[in-house]
Amino acid sequence: MAPDRTFSDRIKRVITLLTLGVLLLISVHMRVTSATGTWIPDPVQRDAGEYFMYAYNLKFHHVYSRDMAGLYEPGIAPVPDAVRSPGYPLFLSLFINGPADDRTIKTITFAQAILSSITVVLCFFLFNSFLPLAWTTAATFLTGISPHLITANSYLLSETLFAFFLVLLAWFISHFSMRRRAWQAAIAGCLVALASLIRPGLQYFAVLFALFLLFQFGRDRGAKLSGMVILGFALCLAPWLVRNANTIGSTSDKTLMINFLHHGLYPDFTYEETPTSFGVPYRFDPRSAEISRTLSTVLQEIQRRFQEEPARHLRWFLIGKPAVFWSWDMVQGAGGPFVYLPSHSPYFNDGLFKLSYNFMRLLHGPIVLLAFCGLLVAWLPLTRIGVDETPLVIARVLSLLLIYYTVIHMVGAPFPRYAVPLRPFLYGMALFPLYVAGLFLRKRLS
Repeated sequence: MAPDRTFSDRIKRVITLLTLGVLLLISVHMRVTSATGTWIPDPVQRDAGEYFMYAYNLKFHHVYSRDMAGLYEPGIAPVPDAVRSPGYPLFLSLFINGPADDRTIKTITFAQAILSSITVVLCFFLFNSFLPLAWTTAATFLTGISPHLITANSYLLSETLFAFFLVLLAWFISHFSMRRRAWQAAIAGCLVALASLIRPGLQYFAVLFALFLLFQFGRDRGAKLSGMVILGFALCLAPWLVRNANTIGSTSDKTLMINFLHHGLYPDFTYEETPTSFGVPYRFDPRSAEISRTLSTVLQEIQRRFQEEPARHLRWFLIGKPAVFWSWDMVQGAGGPFVYLPSHSPYFNDGLFKLSYNFMRLLHGPIVLLAFCGLLVAWLPLTRIGVDETPLVIARVLSLLLIYYTVIHMVGAPFPRYAVPLRPFLYGMALFPLYVAGLFLRKRLS
């Protein structure tokens, strides 16, 4: 019997490697083709420009600042700030040798295409930790051809890097769930902190994840693991907080939080239902400067609006915002998966890209609905129908991540761009309830 099992295991391993190889070839081809064949007329506009300036000042002035003074007059020292987290600018600083030029931009986008391909590989192993090979293949395939994940590589924006760290975190948690060692919990906390240094909205997940471990593994074991998660998180985040306290006199800059709350307080993402204000209602509001003066003034405005029109604002916050956050089109963008409109893209004329675009757009609505079913299904007692404890823990962690980000953007601005790094989890959780339904039917029929 042992030789038969060994032979069977080898066959499964070969099939798994071949499947992964095919998926990787598709992913690399589409990502590299998109990165090299996409042309953005102004690649360092708005957010991308700020990220680039942080990287430029960090490399040439050794100051973390988005101040553009040093770009035009090298003798002027930039004024340090902490408006944006340092993760993505540190990544950009590896590639820049001066002001932005075509060669530098293409080098960065190519590197992001490779990093995004590695993310697809990690997704395969992550999905395979809680789904059978067939479902894993389907979820990885959706990740590999996702237009939003592919086009993200063409921008100097943090989506690609953040997606990598999010998937790396989830993949590591899948291994941690098997052994549950204290040192692994500390590394998981460190990974949450590192990802938070790319997108600060993730930082509160450390507490939620710690509470989940306490709930999942009991008071004794869970408390130890939770404590190690918080310890690892605090140690990795501390240098950034100390730097801010010493440089700007505060552990963080409230500008992004103020904007996040302010930009999301307008029902239907419009100012007084003006169609041209969709996505940017704050630009049409004559009171914007007054509302966004401090965190307190934003919160007071939200409270005032709820008191005046409670039903309208409840509908917007509870239903409208999640619908916008998970929508197909970028609200503040050029339509579809594009943040800044390219003058050239394989999605405009390449048959494979156009086919994959239409396919994913057709599936988007069902995928979102299935994923939210998966978020609920993951919390059912599925061990009764054959789901082992470890896969169930992993599915619940992914469920927590998706719920966490949905709730965060129900509070603030629900820009779909911020959901792009979460799409791998969306695809995995969309297939999870289908897998569970198959197990349930098999058990009932047997």
